[in-house]
Amino acid sequence: MAGAQGGVAVTYEVDVGGRKGKVSVRAHPEGGWLVSVDGGPERHVRGGRLGAAEWWLADEARGRRTVAVHVAGDRVTAQVRGHGVSGTVVDPRDRALATLGGAAEGTLRTPMPGAVVRVLAKKGDPVRKGQVIVVVEAMKMENEFRSPIDGVVAEVAVAPGVAVEANALLAVVEAT
Repeated sequence: MAGAQGGVAVTYEVDVGGRKGKVSVRAHPEGGWLVSVDGGPERHVRGGRLGAAEWWLADEARGRRTVAVHVAGDRVTAQVRGHGVSGTVVDPRDRALATLGGAAEGTLRTPMPGAVVRVLAKKGDPVRKGQVIVVVEAMKMENEFRSPIDGVVAEVAVAPGVAVEANALLAVVEAT
């Protein structure tokens, strides 16, 4: 979804206690995010990191509150004002990366448009599975693209500052 106020939305699939829903998030031009739950009205939410797993969030309806969050894969546990909530959150970027094809062969592609912020490896560099190779900013969030295998960087197809489209090739790692 494109919009004059914030660009492309990312829609997360959420399941909390068997209640399934969708949460759409896009950058707000004045900072923070525009958040919509199950197609409802967008709310402007601001926030920032307080610690390794603690954030502050604020919106007009609820004011400022502290949220503790633990993420393990697609499982999320949160503590908000003394109330625990847990469930699953499916990030469409992760799903797209898994279904784009080529991940097992070492191909890194971005599932959404953005701008390359950093390239942390060059052709010929040895890399380990999980090592960050390219960082792409989309919706004011940095997305790290990691090597899916141990190997050697065979190709880096981008450079810092370059705009990329969805499904753009970022890098190729060959198994060693």
